[in-house]
Amino acid sequence: MTIDQLEHFYALSQCRNYTLAANQLYISQPALSKSIQALEKELHLDLVHRNTRTVTLTAEGIAFADTCRTLLHTLRHGINNAKSASGTLNGRVVFGLPSDHYDAAAIRLLSLLNEQQPGIRADLKFFPPNGLLRALDNDTVDFIFSCDWPRAENLAFLRVCESVNCAVLPKDHRLAERDEISFTELKNENFLAISYMVSGREHDLIIELARETGLSPNLNYEANSFPELLMMVAAKRGVTVLADEHKALQTDAVVFVPLKDAPRKEENLIWKKSDNPCISAVAELAAKQTV
Repeated sequence: MTIDQLEHFYALSQCRNYTLAANQLYISQPALSKSIQALEKELHLDLVHRNTRTVTLTAEGIAFADTCRTLLHTLRHGINNAKSASGTLNGRVVFGLPSDHYDAAAIRLLSLLNEQQPGIRADLKFFPPNGLLRALDNDTVDFIFSCDWPRAENLAFLRVCESVNCAVLPKDHRLAERDEISFTELKNENFLAISYMVSGREHDLIIELARETGLSPNLNYEANSFPELLMMVAAKRGVTVLADEHKALQTDAVVFVPLKDAPRKEENLIWKKSDNPCISAVAELAAKQTV
């Protein structure tokens, strides 16, 4: 039994999907399947049901997934402590990043980490915004960049950036050339929104702004991705509201106009409280960066 096999099975137990797990592990799907089968053969146990389209764990698989979680956490912590005993900080941390936008705050911290702590290897895993806290809860990652707030007392957080919420309009919209607008100026528009499953916070933003201004928005479409949402705006099917961090996806057919009456979108770096020296070093770098 190898560490890789434990990591492979634990990733599959969390994703319940061979393709997603293989992508997170940066290996091929056949390689992942082969690794799981070899682990089952060595343990003389069936860990995964193979008679259904979806991945489900056997009772033995569920129990072993919990064991893998504990073993991997203990092993990673022990390796980091052993390496730091030499006086040079070495180890590995895993960052959970949002898959729906380019995260400038994450890139700044990763660049600083490479520069000031070259002995700490940073691995990156990408999740939909609604899956980031779950990845942290499951010990799939050590840090996440998220607009959510910590839900447990064992989590620490640091606010790393704020984004401006904007109205996203077709380029020839009557308000497209304004420096900023009020949400009430959109009262007669058809609204488009991102699916709640993609980003619950940004899905609810339009509803919250409407409630605060006493409007009843005509919300007539939900997109399954941010590029899809922007294409619908470009096609003049309606308008939407997004943080300006999504400008990286902007095309010539749409414009982002800041909303003067909308709250800023805050992003946090969140991690589990730990005496792991690598985690402490990353948290200290993040704190210095935000000063």
